Amino acid sequence: MEYNQRLAELKRLILLKSGIKFITPADCKRISIEISRQLNKNVSETTIKRLFGFAVVKHKFSNFTLTTLAEYVDADDIKNGMLPERDSRINGWNAVKDKVAKITGFTLKTIRNRSGIPYEMTIGRRYAEHDFDDFYQSGYLFTSLVSQPGFGKTTLLCHLAENLFLAPNAQYKTSTLLFLQAYNFFNLEQLNLNLDDQIKSQLQIDAEENTLDYIQKQQTKQGGKFIIILDGLSDLVLKKEQKDQLFDSIINLICSLEGYKNIRLILSMRSTTWVRFHDRTRQSTFLQSSWYRGHYFSMQEMTNVPALSEKEVELIISKINHMNDKCINSRLKSQLKFPFHIHLYYQLKEEDPDFNYYSNITFYELASRFIQEKIYRANYYTEKILFLKRVVQLTAYGKDGDSVAKDSLLKELSRFKNAYMELIADGILMEEKRFEDELTREYVRFLHTHMFEYFLFVEILEKFYLQINKDFFEYINTHYDSHHSRFQLLQWTIRFLIKTGNFEVLKSLFLLNHNIYETNYLILFIAEEIKYRSKYNPGLVKAVDESDFHSILIAELFNFDFIDPCFRDAVRTLTHIATKDEHLMIYNAILGIIDMLSMDKEEVKVRIDEMDKLVMDQWTINPSEALNIIYASMAALPISSFKLMAQIESLKKGGNLFRTDKETYPDTKQGISYILILFVSFFTGNNSDNIQLIEVLAMLNPDLFKRNSLAILMLNIYDISISRINHIRQADHIEKILVNLSNDSNITNYQEVILMMHQSQQLLISGKNAEAAAEIAKECLTLFKQNAMIFNALACYDLLIKIAVEMKDNQMINDLKVEKNLMLNQYHIPDSLFIPA
Repeated sequence: MEYNQRLAELKRLILLKSGIKFITPADCKRISIEISRQLNKNVSETTIKRLFGFAVVKHKFSNFTLTTLAEYVDADDIKNGMLPERDSRINGWNAVKDKVAKITGFTLKTIRNRSGIPYEMTIGRRYAEHDFDDFYQSGYLFTSLVSQPGFGKTTLLCHLAENLFLAPNAQYKTSTLLFLQAYNFFNLEQLNLNLDDQIKSQLQIDAEENTLDYIQKQQTKQGGKFIIILDGLSDLVLKKEQKDQLFDSIINLICSLEGYKNIRLILSMRSTTWVRFHDRTRQSTFLQSSWYRGHYFSMQEMTNVPALSEKEVELIISKINHMNDKCINSRLKSQLKFPFHIHLYYQLKEEDPDFNYYSNITFYELASRFIQEKIYRANYYTEKILFLKRVVQLTAYGKDGDSVAKDSLLKELSRFKNAYMELIADGILMEEKRFEDELTREYVRFLHTHMFEYFLFVEILEKFYLQINKDFFEYINTHYDSHHSRFQLLQWTIRFLIKTGNFEVLKSLFLLNHNIYETNYLILFIAEEIKYRSKYNPGLVKAVDESDFHSILIAELFNFDFIDPCFRDAVRTLTHIATKDEHLMIYNAILGIIDMLSMDKEEVKVRIDEMDKLVMDQWTINPSEALNIIYASMAALPISSFKLMAQIESLKKGGNLFRTDKETYPDTKQGISYILILFVSFFTGNNSDNIQLIEVLAMLNPDLFKRNSLAILMLNIYDISISRINHIRQADHIEKILVNLSNDSNITNYQEVILMMHQSQQLLISGKNAEAAAEIAKECLTLFKQNAMIFNALACYDLLIKIAVEMKDNQMINDLKVEKNLMLNQYHIPDSLFIPA
């Protein structure tokens, strides 16, 4: 019996090492290959099959086989090829403590070796230490760590053990910790054996001793408490009757602990296992009163392990990035608050050290890898897919949520029992109970929404016979209008089309009616997805060019939402995937305008240098020349370029520089030219000339103001110029601009703030309410400063100073002048650019 028990323990260690929960004959070959690759020793596939009962065993396994298998699972207590015989008797508390330390040490070593990321990159959690402190000082007999799979319970317990018990100055140094992994501790053939007897057997306490009495007595002498941690209870592969026996054994142990104030039990299990265990204890007042649930227990989610905080995520990421202080975006932090994603993120970082994107491509890549690992490359993958398809169908393709009543899946539960259990165990699906009409009903739902959205996308794709076209996009846009999954389904679709290089179909995306934020974000998502994919598929960039997809993206950039980070990051990313000079010139010109608005001279110079490398074609004005003039003005340098200055003078006098007519609708390139001309005039001309130039452009291009992006910028320069010369008159053309803008609800954040600034100035000019004008202008100033729009912020200071003069508030005037001068000094901007005339 001893040989068989020790052999069973070795088999469990092999399954743990290999990450296999339900072994099949096909897995035996993989184990054999892994042993050969890792140890350069050969244990045949047939021998592995014999070990796991798939082939006849005619004799005991050889010393070589046992030694090799033990070495494979890193079992350092294997000697001379034989599993160790237990000493018939160990006398003395010190000997027991040594055995406890050895078991705990082996458990901790196993956890460190099996960590999804290098263990030194994991962290302890302060909340768990606080919870344990409260539990330790209380009169509760047991506590539990309960969560869905992948929340890091085992790693958390490992850090808890190291920090509170084993560290040199540990708080509970006098206490004794017995840390057990369930698959090593339980004899599956004797689950009905009392746990205190099993503990006695593990620790080799004298058979005549009462286990709990002995531990209580010895621990009282030493001080502190005897803490037992049982981890991995949900990983045991048990039949229902075996699981009931196990639960009964644990319940009996808890009941036995009454009166033993120095012995405490900690259980760790998944939510589904806990629900079944809790159901067996809920009728017992004693058991309920003996359970410490912790400060974070949620009955709805059935967990007391909270997601990682933002600071905890930042600490882990700083370790993964080797203390690189480069910030990661907030979306990625949100994704990584669930620890099961972190090991996948670590894999991505190993493959691509620069993997840090602003959009959600990280999220979709992590979700895709998780699905590949847990479904497509796992056991029963066909059955799992069929089962998940049925779940999606029963939700009316997402219209009824992401859960279905369990009794509606009875047929599938019968056919795909093993697949279903793995989907639950791996955290794809979860079971929950709901109270309806005073009755309890069980439901099955996807644990994470993005998993559901992936399979929903797959089902919709099958509806269209795996063909994505304009109708496919229209279907999502129409059938999921106002549905939370709509935007995510579009992103799964984009990702699929980019992976397959189908950019002609992707153009249909922009035929849908997106708002400006959605457009900015989708361009960023597309750009970053192409950038990421092109590292592994260099032909992808060529496919983008061949489909002339950049022209579509450039047309969508016409909104010029300079305050939206998505817009700015999208343009930056596009410079990395563009190869043609005509596209690169446009992207760099837009970035140059953003840098100019940020008053960042160094970045403006970078843009000039980048554009000087390119061949300029079909541009009426030279964007590089325009930025050179702006740069010279910002740096208080002499202006050496005169061609553009002459073009602007001609335009002011009514010359049709761009050869437009009143029916001409400007494109993105022409819009960039208008913006650059306006700012060159602002930095080099006088205020009257600026007003004249804007009015000329308004007359030449009346249709321009049907798209409010350029109109807003013109209005901004117009307002600043009027303010400087105390000009009350407002041209009819500008009045029309305002009428158009007031009727347009789909404006950008940047445009909205400029309109607020205009409203403040109009209140000042009209003399109606200077206090209200000041409040609006202060709000604008805050928003401009938060988004590094320094040009606008300085103009806002000038407006506020004029308002303060009107209010005769000398203290406000002085404070504003000091703040403005500090900003001018910080960005090394000449005073002359922003002193009101």
